[in-house]
Amino acid sequence: MPFFLDGNNLIGQSAEEARRKPAVRRAFLEQLSRYSRSHGGRFTVFFDGDAPGPAIPPPGVRVRFSAPLSTDDAILHSLSGAKEPAAIVVVTHDRRLSSRCRDAGAKVIDWSEFSARMEKTPRRSRDAPQKEERVDLEEWARYFGVDPKTIK
Repeated sequence: MPFFLDGNNLIGQSAEEARRKPAVRRAFLEQLSRYSRSHGGRFTVFFDGDAPGPAIPPPGVRVRFSAPLSTDDAILHSLSGAKEPAAIVVVTHDRRLSSRCRDAGAKVIDWSEFSARMEKTPRRSRDAPQKEERVDLEEWARYFGVDPKTIK
């Protein structure tokens, strides 16, 4: 199940504060990565502003920076482009964003409900075959400054 997370809203930091104190953001992403490895799930975290520099997110987590849009608008834009917005769960404490995401067809939960849901999800067996994760080559190409059209 895909999850869109309202990053700065959930960590309680503005974009500026997150740049000054990146450890909070990093710890949040690592926590999501642990959830992904142990319980599954696809997590896309939206943060305000521009990327602070080149960094590879931890396994199982995609990171999107919203500039020039607001994070709310970036999440809504991604929902509008989704094939099945009803299959996406948006995690936020923002009431206005929650309402707009529901109007767009997504499910919405807050962090406490998300955490409780993850704790109830059975852990993956180490012996069970794992689903192969697809790599978004265009995303990686843009990240490394390569023209996606040149990748085959």
